[in-house]
Amino acid sequence: MSAAIDKATPSIKLILIGDSGTGKSSLLVAYTEQRFVGPDEAVATVGVDFRLVKKVIDGKATKAYIWDTAGQERFRTLTSSFYRGASVVFVVFDVTERESFENLDSWFNEVRQYCGKNGVLTCIVANKCDMVRF
Repeated sequence: MSAAIDKATPSIKLILIGDSGTGKSSLLVAYTEQRFVGPDEAVATVGVDFRLVKKVIDGKATKAYIWDTAGQERFRTLTSSFYRGASVVFVVFDVTERESFENLDSWFNEVRQYCGKNGVLTCIVANKCDMVRF
């Protein structure tokens, strides 16, 4: 049995943040389009991008708006407004770029600044694990 998804369907807002080049857009495409984006196909996000995902979970219709933000410093002022109403923030770093890991503190400070006491769930995502050579 499927549940109808319409304007009255509950929705959540998820945002992807992190340094430029960490693979936020690739994660978004992988989840929403079920396809892998290789390094040759990846393009830096300018400003912000978002996708709507409609799912039926436990027989209940739900919508998730997933926002992909630009990691470049010059877009940080644009990014702040996209935190508003976020339910979940994914802080993405690239396991092959130590600096992106070291910058996690500044990203968490930004989450605290713009989400405050709103009870937003924050998750760290270690990306590009397939690129690590042991």
